[in-house]
Amino acid sequence: MRIRPIVKKTVIGIAVLLMLMAILGLLGRLIAPHQSLREKLEASRRCRLCDLSGVDLSGADLAGTDLTGAFLPSADFKGANLAGADLTNADTRYARFDDCVLDGATWVNGHPCKAPSLGRCLTPAVQTLLETGQCPTCDLKAAILSDLDLSGDFLKGANLSRAALSGARLAGADLARADLTRAVARQADFQASHLMEADLTEADLNGSDLSGAYLRGALMVHAILTDTLMANADLRRTILQAADLSGARLNAADLSGANLKQAHLNRADLSGANLAGTNLVGADIREAIWTDAYLVDAVWTNGKKCAPGSIGRCVQ
Repeated sequence: MRIRPIVKKTVIGIAVLLMLMAILGLLGRLIAPHQSLREKLEASRRCRLCDLSGVDLSGADLAGTDLTGAFLPSADFKGANLAGADLTNADTRYARFDDCVLDGATWVNGHPCKAPSLGRCLTPAVQTLLETGQCPTCDLKAAILSDLDLSGDFLKGANLSRAALSGARLAGADLARADLTRAVARQADFQASHLMEADLTEADLNGSDLSGAYLRGALMVHAILTDTLMANADLRRTILQAADLSGARLNAADLSGANLKQAHLNRADLSGANLAGTNLVGADIREAIWTDAYLVDAVWTNGKKCAPGSIGRCVQ
């Protein structure tokens, strides 16, 4: 009969002990000196699958750090030391690597960065491209090619997914059937470039010049094409579903048979464009300019087909 009180006292004692341990642990954390994220990374050298988006790590010593699969969009590695670091499968879109040391690092695509890799990873494919201007079917995934002159280069079928191409000059380049999914190519020059059947799904081409570019059959679903110059571009049968073309200049572009379903065309200039047979169902056309645009057989935003005589407006 006396066993129950003893058990009760034991349980209470254990509970009190656990509470004291929790309080002491909390006090220890409060008393311990606070470490910044930079200090923690420099100390641990490990951040697999972690989220470092937008974090300022400029000048940090992260040599040998494991960043496998890390989420790094808009992170700032300017002047940082990433020599020997592992960035396999990391998301580096919009990240800054100016003057960042990448010697001996493993890049996003699993390829090694040859020395001197300063500001960009010199994988074998990147080195070949810079030296010869030809790298068809090469693996250039997440390659940092911003502000480079790649005019007329031969990149047919190359993997440029998530590549950094902002400010790059690619006029006349052959990018037919290239993979540019989620590439960041803001204010880039693609004038008269060959992009037939290229995959630009979710690519960011804000403010880029695609005048006269050959984009026939290209896949541009959810692409960001705001304020782009696309005058005289060949966009026949291009898939532009849900693409953002706000403010784009598509003067005299050929969009016949293109899919612009749910696309954003507000403020877009389609003067003189050919939209015969184009699908515009659900598209946002607020303030769009249609002067002399050919709309015969186009499927209008309301799902109805434009009748013969649809020039500059859809006749239903």
